[in-house]
Amino acid sequence: MIIAGEEAGPKSNKLGGVWNVIDAEAKKMAEIASEEIIVVGPYFERLGQDWSPKNRITHAEFDDAVGSAIDEAAKRVGLPYVTGKIGKVNYVLFNVEHCLGRIVRYDNQDMRLSDAVKAEAYRLVGLDSLRYEATSYGREYTHYLNLSYAVSEFTKALLDSGKVSLHCHEYPVFYAIARLEKLKIPVKTVATFHATKIGRALGVGVFDKIRRGDPTYPPNIQHGLVELEKLAKYAETVTFVSEGTRAEAKLFYGIDGLVIRNGIEVTNEIIDWEKKTECLNRIRSTIVSRLSRYNGIELEEEQIIPIYTISRLELENKGYPDLMDALVILDRILTNRIENGEIEEVKVFCLLITAFGYKDPSTLPEGFPVELPDEILVGDELRLKKMVEKRKIDVGNLKKRAVCAMPYPQWVGRNDGGFGMTIDEIAAGCVAGIFPSRYEPFLLTALEACSEACPVVISRACGFSGAVKELQRRKGIFGGVILVDNIEQSYLETITDYAFGLHIIIDALLRDRAKDKMMCSTAFVLANEMSWDEPVGMYYEILRE
Repeated sequence: MIIAGEEAGPKSNKLGGVWNVIDAEAKKMAEIASEEIIVVGPYFERLGQDWSPKNRITHAEFDDAVGSAIDEAAKRVGLPYVTGKIGKVNYVLFNVEHCLGRIVRYDNQDMRLSDAVKAEAYRLVGLDSLRYEATSYGREYTHYLNLSYAVSEFTKALLDSGKVSLHCHEYPVFYAIARLEKLKIPVKTVATFHATKIGRALGVGVFDKIRRGDPTYPPNIQHGLVELEKLAKYAETVTFVSEGTRAEAKLFYGIDGLVIRNGIEVTNEIIDWEKKTECLNRIRSTIVSRLSRYNGIELEEEQIIPIYTISRLELENKGYPDLMDALVILDRILTNRIENGEIEEVKVFCLLITAFGYKDPSTLPEGFPVELPDEILVGDELRLKKMVEKRKIDVGNLKKRAVCAMPYPQWVGRNDGGFGMTIDEIAAGCVAGIFPSRYEPFLLTALEACSEACPVVISRACGFSGAVKELQRRKGIFGGVILVDNIEQSYLETITDYAFGLHIIIDALLRDRAKDKMMCSTAFVLANEMSWDEPVGMYYEILRE
């Protein structure tokens, strides 16, 4: 059983949440399957090979060697590759950049392998690569075609060892399915949509398109990548991570299939309350010490209430304008309660964890993230900071405010130059997570917060909301996840509900510790109910048919 994707492989291949899905599926599948599980993805051997701004380099470090049949099949593809095994999962990674230099004979002509792949794609499925390769995304498009070629050739070669099934995550590898189908290679194929290109481009506007049944594309869409996405129609089975994504594919591409939700692997059977306390104290201590040293603001650690959001740097799709306005409302609620003597003075710090890319910690100021000069910010990172300053909820206005939004434009980790904490530690230490996405196919980040017993406020627009409502209906699990309708309600109602959702969680912390623990426990229970067992079991039954 092959699981393929642009993000498949070691964590160094990660671009977003799809890596987590592939990694979890492979590990869980290996536990229940008698078949060999093989993850196939790209191998970025050196700087400059990656088409993405992340500039990935694949760290191919494995525990063991793969079997001879897998290695032989990889060798027959004719591209540089690395193989290895971690636990029960096999990995095969291809350096497809060599398609650009290798000369082959195709259609009675000598040409680069990459050009032969494009010529064959035109002959098989009508992909007009000449139209797309000169676009701003041409390099990305070419990489996807070459990767799909490698995946399909490996799959063909592996057939000599027995039956093979192929599960492709997202459009970068959908051409592999189409090519196998057109070449009449007997392989069981599954294509999974985590989103659609049209949906991401439209953002919240996609819901209006669905309501009106309007299949037209927005202007300036990346048509070449859309054409790759439409190749999912050649799969025997198509799956979607949410009903929303399914509705998009059905409207724009005429493709339908099954909804198989994402999940999460919760490693603890019980809540680690000591971890939560320790991580909360670390966040508080870092904020207090850096405020004192770099801003001259003196606070007690107990006054600080950390909350957070984390996402890709897509400010509108991820709802950052809505969040900023909601934080202003939250500030007014808390400030009035403090002035009326209902609660002691508190300071809510909302960590806005989103970044254009990794930053070398040595280039960050010592006071990061409290100290955040414009010079270190790139593109929308700077725009987000200006959004915060415009609403006067930045660190500079902290003395007059009960709420402060703190941009954190860095990939979090133990040596990130900021808190020096992993994302699970930040989630464990924060009082709440807030995820106000206007467009979000699933929202795995909220589920990851729940797995650390962190209550969350989420938008109805995210696919995760459907799973929450289903659990509420079937099992009566309420609390821990506060759902805000950002589709039917007005903007003012939406941002007010975000603010009150956060206030409910914060008020429980301040005045009702039993309710606070109940909300944390309910979030944790919900995460356990959303394990990978059910979705991976469904994938396994489909793939082994």
